[in-house]
Amino acid sequence: MHIHIEKLIPGGAGMGTHEGRRVFVPFAAPGDELEVEVVADHGSWMEARIVDITQPSPDRVEPICPVFGKCGGCQWQHLSYDSQLRAKREILRESLMRIGKIADPEVLETLPSPQQWHYRNRIQLHVNAAGEVGFYRAKSKEVVAFASCPIADEHINAELAHRREEIAKRDRGIALRVEGDESFSQVNTAQNEQLKKVLIDWMRELPHEHVAELHAGSGNFTFAMAAIASEIFASEIDGRAVAAAQKRIEREGITNVAFVRAPAHKAFAHHVGACDALLIDPPRKGCPEAIESIVRLGPQSILAISCDPATLARDLRALCDQGYRFVRTLPIDMFPQTFHVESLTLLQRVSGRL
Repeated sequence: MHIHIEKLIPGGAGMGTHEGRRVFVPFAAPGDELEVEVVADHGSWMEARIVDITQPSPDRVEPICPVFGKCGGCQWQHLSYDSQLRAKREILRESLMRIGKIADPEVLETLPSPQQWHYRNRIQLHVNAAGEVGFYRAKSKEVVAFASCPIADEHINAELAHRREEIAKRDRGIALRVEGDESFSQVNTAQNEQLKKVLIDWMRELPHEHVAELHAGSGNFTFAMAAIASEIFASEIDGRAVAAAQKRIEREGITNVAFVRAPAHKAFAHHVGACDALLIDPPRKGCPEAIESIVRLGPQSILAISCDPATLARDLRALCDQGYRFVRTLPIDMFPQTFHVESLTLLQRVSGRL
């Protein structure tokens, strides 16, 4: 079957059409002309694999990893970095329009990662019965062994080389991380710093004396905001993260941050007072259970950090239906060489609503 790849979709595959049906092809690039073989027929759409690239896309590049296409860690090493950034912006934009029903949303240019390679400050390794060390194949428990990982920090690759024989004897996997990042919440250290700077720049444009935060972790964004806010109320369900934040508050003598341990939908039972701005940074599933309590709190502005365009769009739709308006969103490349899209979005309360 011959198809032309039109675009990339959430999950990383390329999409083309054949006789009116959509065909999804992993490791394809927009503009590719391909011969493909169908591996699964779902009626209105099909999954296929590349048999031959009859005309490569101008966006194609040579992957640098010898196990790319086997290992499940990366999906887009075959794409130029500029095309990855464009695709992430378009995937976010389409999700906001299709799922969020937001007409012509302002989606800024994707914020590039300072490092396209060797950016991950932690990895999770697995070991098979033969003593091979590596990552899992996509959608499988099969271990794909590798010598070093081009997206892992060089310190991690050095540790793997030093400890490989020891790790190979384990009966289960092991996490390796850059020393000093034990409680770090983002895997891309340099891009995390850029995100915090953008967050603070956006907050400076808004009333930000009284700030609330849901899904605060151990304070990755909390303590950055504390430098400009009069008071911050931060909530997190993980007790270890809250304990780490409390230790930092005590160690540094911080007086304008209060942490509580609570699930997002019950957090504001502990909060009393006005809220100028609310920051939410939920897990991949989003925060549908917290929408009602957020609306009751009634912050003037909501800043939403998300790692999933689909659940972000769903939650934004719910908030817009309850008196908020979409202002803008910034796609952020936290995970180069993969399809994952981080973003920062601003909502503002509509005057006279709530």
